[in-house]
Amino acid sequence: MTNEQIAKLAQSCFQGNPVIVLGSGASMPHGLPSMGDLAEFLKGNIKPSDAKESSGWDAVVAELDDGNHLEAALEGKNLPASLLQKIICETWNCVNEKDAAVFFGLAKDPAAFPLGRILSSLFQSTNVAVHVVTTNYDRVIEYACNSAGLLFNAGFTPGYLQTWEAGGGVGFMIAGKPTRMVKIWKVHGSLDWFQTADDAVVGLPVFQLPDETHIPLIVTPGLNKYEKTHQDPFRSTINGADAALRGASAFLTIGFGFRDQHIHPKIIQRCKEKNVPIVVLARTLTEEAKAFLGKNAGQNYLGIEFDNGTGSRAYTKDHPDGFEIPDQELWSAEGFMSLVA
Repeated sequence: MTNEQIAKLAQSCFQGNPVIVLGSGASMPHGLPSMGDLAEFLKGNIKPSDAKESSGWDAVVAELDDGNHLEAALEGKNLPASLLQKIICETWNCVNEKDAAVFFGLAKDPAAFPLGRILSSLFQSTNVAVHVVTTNYDRVIEYACNSAGLLFNAGFTPGYLQTWEAGGGVGFMIAGKPTRMVKIWKVHGSLDWFQTADDAVVGLPVFQLPDETHIPLIVTPGLNKYEKTHQDPFRSTINGADAALRGASAFLTIGFGFRDQHIHPKIIQRCKEKNVPIVVLARTLTEEAKAFLGKNAGQNYLGIEFDNGTGSRAYTKDHPDGFEIPDQELWSAEGFMSLVA
């Protein structure tokens, strides 16, 4: 397969104004932790306070030590609420430390966000909105929008004390006309979402945890994942993400492992029903991602991962087992741009 044929598949996706789906692999190039890094951080920082917490946490650690990933280690366990609270706060601390470093880097080098260039390129058209669905708590996507001078809406009003606006209804006008907008659907919450002591939802763009009356609204793996998603802001956010995924004319996934039951069934359904183009980029494609490409991605897909030092490995309908592309890092967001620019 030639580079021209690969580029044609990538451009077919890009020209369809794809819904962009971001997983943790999209943030890792900026120094954000992988799920493995987060698991190690939690192992070193969770301090059980009583026998119930110790019993629950020991079971999680045992599964991690057996080689299970964090999602699998936490899933299905009836952990004490106090232990879940510790997991949420330590997860917030782990991600926040690296997120703050990315923020300060944004001021020094706005050009360091290839995702911003992808978004900017998508608006060099008649597109009035680009939808981004992400499982990430960090604010890399928001910083990427800022790096490209793009307005975004993640569900809250602007400012330092932000109000939740269900359904993503916040918009901006310039000279009497609605502005173009990146609509961000953070289905697992965000570092700057908090629940107050009176159960209100508030947005606080902070880089350290407020006092104990403000609980981070992030959905960690485990049982509470499904309990929380029935409440706002998660319910409205998931509804918005579902609508974007159901109506997608193309998909671009970056660093997404296809392990999230909120998202990838919608992608499968859309690819099967409409055979929409999809590009799947990852440094290392998970087994779940490879299974999706092989069985459920339809006829118009391109998967690319890192291979062999400085090269890439691509998967298409005609090459389901993949083939090498020497000396080209096409699996990265930057590399993808070289195919569509």
